[in-house]
Amino acid sequence: MNDTAIKNFCTWARNTLIEQVETRMRRFSVVEANALPEDATSVDGMPLSPDEQRQRSELLRLQREVGHAALAERAAYTWFNRLVAIRFMELRDYLPCRVRMLSADDGSFAPQVLKCALDVQIEGLDASRVMELMQTGDDEALFRCLFLAQCDELSSCIPGVFDRVGSAMELLLPDGLLRQDSVIDRLVTSIPEEDWERVEILGWMYQYYNAEVKDAFFKSKAKETPDTIGPATQLFTPEWIVRYMVENSLGRLWMLNFPESALCQKWDYYIAPDAEHEDFIRIDGPEDITLCDPACGSGHILVYAFQLLFDMYVERGYREREIPQLILEKNLSGMEIDPRAAQIANLALAMCAREHDRRFFGRGVQADVLVVAPTKFQRDEAGCVIELPEDAAIMADQQFIDALEHLDEVGSLLNPTEAQLEALRADAARFAAEVESDSLFGRGLGVKLQDALRVCEALARKFDCVVANPPYMGSSSFSPFMSKWIKKNYPDVKSDLFSSFIVRIMDYASEHGEAGIMCPFVWMFIGSYEKLREKMINEKTITSLVQLEYSGFAGATVPICTFTFHNGYVDGYKGGYVRLSDFVGAAVQAPKTREAIANPDCGYFYRRNAKTFTQIPGTPIAYWASDALLNAFEGGKKLSDIGKPRQGLATGENARFVREWWEVGLDREKFDCKSIKESLEWIACRMLV
Repeated sequence: MNDTAIKNFCTWARNTLIEQVETRMRRFSVVEANALPEDATSVDGMPLSPDEQRQRSELLRLQREVGHAALAERAAYTWFNRLVAIRFMELRDYLPCRVRMLSADDGSFAPQVLKCALDVQIEGLDASRVMELMQTGDDEALFRCLFLAQCDELSSCIPGVFDRVGSAMELLLPDGLLRQDSVIDRLVTSIPEEDWERVEILGWMYQYYNAEVKDAFFKSKAKETPDTIGPATQLFTPEWIVRYMVENSLGRLWMLNFPESALCQKWDYYIAPDAEHEDFIRIDGPEDITLCDPACGSGHILVYAFQLLFDMYVERGYREREIPQLILEKNLSGMEIDPRAAQIANLALAMCAREHDRRFFGRGVQADVLVVAPTKFQRDEAGCVIELPEDAAIMADQQFIDALEHLDEVGSLLNPTEAQLEALRADAARFAAEVESDSLFGRGLGVKLQDALRVCEALARKFDCVVANPPYMGSSSFSPFMSKWIKKNYPDVKSDLFSSFIVRIMDYASEHGEAGIMCPFVWMFIGSYEKLREKMINEKTITSLVQLEYSGFAGATVPICTFTFHNGYVDGYKGGYVRLSDFVGAAVQAPKTREAIANPDCGYFYRRNAKTFTQIPGTPIAYWASDALLNAFEGGKKLSDIGKPRQGLATGENARFVREWWEVGLDREKFDCKSIKESLEWIACRMLV
């Protein structure tokens, strides 16, 4: 895959689309200081159709809600996302009309749909309008009509990505889509068709689209906000690490239940258990397995889990076309605070399903990717809730209300208690009933409570397997609310988001479930994570771990490890560890990991019972430590028992008392002394002068 071409296109496309969207906003007087009333029937002498009036009114409402710049950003990404989705589908012949929308058969930028506009079968397309536009020879208007009709048809197939025609965003679809050097032109011509063969390109494009936003955030050293925390913490997981985590969690669960299965022979990163044990979740077949990624981003982990589950269903004799629906309905769940990333995850899983079931788009099946969105309650100037009545059940838990209002920051770290869920259920039921009778509090409150309940019940679920590349963000970048909330809810791991997620994943996983995580490896050694290590060692079981070389992760200078654990303690279990510290560069990390797994005698593969790490003060995950070294810590005498180390002779202020050789005059230097005695005699003479 040509990463450079993709990154260059995505960065350019974002800036170009934002500029073009803002041009459309000015054209329809959706501006920051709007002089025209919301119900205006014309703009600068240009009459507005009833649909345009409605769309403009909705855009003005959104502008007041999120701000002008955020609205432009949202619209730009909406069209970027849809163009990328259609491009992927047309190259795989997945579009329902079976006609290329953006390119010609030969790959050039000449939309095939324009040549067969009268014959193309797109549900809801106005044939008379197509005929009218063809007669006028206005290809731009014709393409716009066909493109929007295609988006409308896809809205029933992938509603998380496409809206019904007539939505407000339709008004902000840029002009000049067929021009040379347009976004569509570059999308078609700058990225080779072979790069679109794998669905992972969708996730890469999302990350590159946000690259400038992410860089600007960390350069500014600003505190995170709901608008920045998603893009700032997005980090695409390398394919080999995804495979390693999924194979040693989902794959491990499968092999423990079906040791006769041959599937593990296809898993290059699977580390077989050191011995049989009885502590695992029993399943009768693939339909029994649940897997969640609680910070799913663009869905890379879910996509590979889909592939493994598909193979499991096939091995058990299921028919191929039935499997995608079963996987999406029974097996996979994702959670994400960034709705744009969630769109990509939905799209990627839909593409996986369509690959195996050509009628999938007509089945009405949606992936279970939850956008963890906040529920905002109105407040007075003192910050008190005024929309909820004082006798509402959740009013007794102000901290819970605060968390609901900040779910676009807290996200899937929220772990609702049963008492909180019961209170929310009671309020949702009460106000849902009052909505029907047009109560004082109105429909808005009932809908808000139902949405909050839906999200919280999803956050309270347990899963057989949990796999994640959680967000990395240090506490120095937390907003005031986030800093206070993390300290209260994750006091032992409050210094970073990733460590908080490790603890939360322990709760998402069912008892004796399997988990896989990619994160910075600082948790393995640094004193501030000692309590996390103790919890992991004493209450869980590390089944495997790969420690990458310091520069072994492409895309960020982060010391990375990836590991899997069993959500329960298995006495005496020896996990498999791979140490890549001696192999420099991202390109060699995957092959060296495969080599170690295939040849445990390679010298950098280790088997170790994690309980032995407790022999070393601070409990570091020192899996490479020899038995002799561990025994020395346990049975040897500590230096502190003998004496207290001190610094020794020191000037206390080197800059004042120590001189470099070039700072001394030549008359006070001698370079030809034959011995220390001669040099001392010379110094004594100089002192007498």
